[in-house]
Amino acid sequence: MAKVVISGYYGFGNCGDEAMLFAIITLLRRRIPDLRVAVLSQRPRDTAREFGVQAVPRRDVRLIIREMKDADLLLSGGGNLFQDVTSVRSVFYYAAIVLLARMLGIKICVYGQGIGPLNHRASRCLVGWVLRLANVITLRDERSLKELAALGVSRPAHVMADPVFGLGTELGDSERGRALLDAAGVYGVNEGAPPDQREPEGVVGQRPPVIGISLRRWPDLGESLESAAHLADSLAAEGWKVVFVPLQPSDVSVLNTAREKMRHPAIIMDNIKGFRDLMAVMTHLDFCVGMRLHFLIFAALFGVPSVGLSYDPKVTRFMEQVGMPAVAVGEVTAEALMRVAGGLLLNKEPARKMLNERMMKLKARAEENADLVAALLPNLR
Repeated sequence: MAKVVISGYYGFGNCGDEAMLFAIITLLRRRIPDLRVAVLSQRPRDTAREFGVQAVPRRDVRLIIREMKDADLLLSGGGNLFQDVTSVRSVFYYAAIVLLARMLGIKICVYGQGIGPLNHRASRCLVGWVLRLANVITLRDERSLKELAALGVSRPAHVMADPVFGLGTELGDSERGRALLDAAGVYGVNEGAPPDQREPEGVVGQRPPVIGISLRRWPDLGESLESAAHLADSLAAEGWKVVFVPLQPSDVSVLNTAREKMRHPAIIMDNIKGFRDLMAVMTHLDFCVGMRLHFLIFAALFGVPSVGLSYDPKVTRFMEQVGMPAVAVGEVTAEALMRVAGGLLLNKEPARKMLNERMMKLKARAEENADLVAALLPNLR
């Protein structure tokens, strides 16, 4: 029976990363139904319960070695693990996990990753060395392939797609999403009302359009935050409902600050508990503005036109993939954001059509990604 150990940013309560883990496990088990999976997690009990896998503390070396000793493959990813913008320490952590797998003689797959930015010489040397140890490297964008070449990694790498694109839109529970929006008070007639006094189902089609906004903590966010609030206010004045969507708990304080800068009411969706709730809510959004990559990925998955606020090259890279605009966080002004958003809203239906076409291609790449992993275990399939 095949066994895979998965290393990534799991167990931190980030909806995007948890969705990615779910996608990886789902895609692999479609190919290897009896696959055994062990995940290195910050909260192993939660991960084990949520995903039906074995999970161990991500920094407990003794338990990690125990799991790797009878494993066939280390899967490092997905996500943007090898970058030193948020922390140099994370580069050393993920590199150490790969080195440990090599020492124990198991195969290594760098899976669905974005590479960089790597601003420190030590980081670049270490990552270049570690990636040469991988049996298979799959990337989620073309620019990561160029970064790989700049690191001196000459082994073949495959440009695929983020694993989340392997999930089907059928996982977006529209009824659940509507219930979450109603419970949060997005539609004023339901705010604070008991279930038997809420808006009748028959008028759902008359509900106003909804914009979803995702922000995160980041240095020099001020102008971007002000600009997002200004855009939200402008749309609210035209009858839109505004929802701020946290993808992890630390986002809430930033979103509160943005809401306080608005003149019109807005709702923070603090009742979203995990990626399934996020997907459910996404089925009701008509337009999005976001910093968080997986917020933008979910928007694309459900055909929702969006503008990216790019705090990291991975956001720009992704928005280029799906043909949606991105504005660098350091360059955002209220006028610029209004102009970009306005242009997209004027062409919303063509944008939806283009998104759906590109999603089909990205979904196929995500499936191919999983095929490459399964091929590392030919005698166990």
